[in-house]
Amino acid sequence: MRERKVTLLGPEGTNLSIFFLFLVFNFISWFTLFVLSEGIELNFNNILIRQIVFSLISIIVFFLITYISIENLQQYTDSLFAIITILLAVLLRTSPKAGVRRWFDLGPIDFQPSEFAKVITVLFIANYLTKRKSKYPLFLFLGLILFLILRQPDLGTSIIIGFVIFAIIFVSDIKIRYLVLIILLVFTFFFIFLESGLINENQLNRINDFFSTDEDFQQSQSKLLISSGSIFGQYFESNKVEKVFVPVETTDFIFAAYAYNFGFIGVLFILIMWLLFFFRLNQILNVSNSDFDKFVITGFVTLLAFQIIVNISTITGLLPLTGLPFPLLSLGGSSMVSTAIIFGITNRIFIENNLVI
Repeated sequence: MRERKVTLLGPEGTNLSIFFLFLVFNFISWFTLFVLSEGIELNFNNILIRQIVFSLISIIVFFLITYISIENLQQYTDSLFAIITILLAVLLRTSPKAGVRRWFDLGPIDFQPSEFAKVITVLFIANYLTKRKSKYPLFLFLGLILFLILRQPDLGTSIIIGFVIFAIIFVSDIKIRYLVLIILLVFTFFFIFLESGLINENQLNRINDFFSTDEDFQQSQSKLLISSGSIFGQYFESNKVEKVFVPVETTDFIFAAYAYNFGFIGVLFILIMWLLFFFRLNQILNVSNSDFDKFVITGFVTLLAFQIIVNISTITGLLPLTGLPFPLLSLGGSSMVSTAIIFGITNRIFIENNLVI
C-alpha cells in the first residue's frame, strides 16, 4: 500500500466530509444543551460547558487516531480487547451507582468502559476474522464480554454488541451453521440469565411495562414533547407550547428535547446528516480490497445506526426503555470520545484507500 503523508487538514490527511459531519453533530449537541441549560456558567457542572470540554477532547482524539495506521491498529487490537475485558471485570467489584455498576468515578467525570467496549469489539472481531483463526474461541471471547456487560447490568449495550457481532459475521465468509449457532446461543443465554436472576429486576419491569396495557410515563411524556415540536419547533416561536416534564432530558431523552425545540425540520436535518455519513462509509465497502476495512466499517455502521434507531424507538414508545444515548447528541464524555474514535478510524481508512473530500 502506498504511504501517504498525513496532514492535519486537506485531501492528504483528514477527509473533509467526515470531519465536517463530526463537527456538525457536535455543534448540534452544543446548541441543544444551550437551549436546555438555564444559563451559561464557566464551571464544569454546567451541562453546556461539560459537553464543550468533551467535544474538544473528542476532536483531539479524532486527529490522534488518524495518525495510527490500520496495520498498527490491528497489532494492538487483541491487547485492547484484553484491557477492556479486565476493566469490565474490575467494574463489577465497585460500589453500585443508582443500582448499577457502569461507571468508574473519576472525580468530576465518570468513565464508562462499555462505550469503548463496543468499538474495541468491532475491531477485535474484524481482526480475528481477517486472520482466519478457528471461530469457536471467538464465540467464547465475545460471550465473555457480553456476560460482563450484562452483569452491570446493561441490557441495551449487550443487545447492540450482539447485533454488531451478527452483522460482521453475516458479511464474512463464515458458514451458515455459525450464524445459526450464534442465534441459538443468544436465546439460550438470555433465558438462562432470566431464570437465574442475572437480568436486573428493573430491566424486567421495563419489558413487562412495555407489554402491559398501561403506557410508560416517561415514554408518554416524551411523545407529548415530540408532538409539541410541530414543523419548525418551539425554539423560534414567540408563543411557545408549554413544555412537559421529561426525565434525563440531557442524555437518554435528549432527542425528544431536540425535536421539541427544532421540530420536524430539525429532526429531518440531523437524520439526513447521519445518512450522508453512512453513505460515505458505504464507499469503503465498494472500493476497499481489505477484509479488515470492510468488517470494521460494517461494524461501525451497524453500531451507530442501530443505536440511533433504538434511541428514537424507545423515546417514541416503539421499544422498551434501554438507556442508550444518541451518538454525539446526548451529554456524556465516554459516549462522545468513543464515537470520536469511530470517526477517527474511519478517517484513517479513507486516507489509506485514497478517498478524499
